[in-house]
Amino acid sequence: MRKMPQCKATCQFFRCGQRALIIRSSNSQSRDRPGFRSNPWEQRGGKEGTPFCNWVGDVCVVARCNYAFCEKRALLPDGSCGLQEREGARPTRSIEEEARREEEALKIARERLLKKTGRDFIE
Repeated sequence: MRKMPQCKATCQFFRCGQRALIIRSSNSQSRDRPGFRSNPWEQRGGKEGTPFCNWVGDVCVVARCNYAFCEKRALLPDGSCGLQEREGARPTRSIEEEARREEEALKIARERLLKKTGRDFIE
């Protein structure tokens, strides 16, 4: 079984239900609070900074937080990210297989239509 990566609070799809998430970075320069970004929703893709929960007053632990959620609905109960598994899990089908499936669906639809109308064939 493949181990899935843990969800990170710096992910662009991660959200805090309490709106208490602040990305604390050491190189950010702010007049009122040095070390904090004013808006954590902007420039979310960067790996720098530490996710900080203002509500608890400590570092954000995504796996244990009841208020953590994902915009893409990919946050699993154990704190892992299901988004990467969703993207890679799609099997590819050949054109012949797709055509065969379409023909079977059309055949079933014709049979149902004939049964409902009580006819032997469609004119």
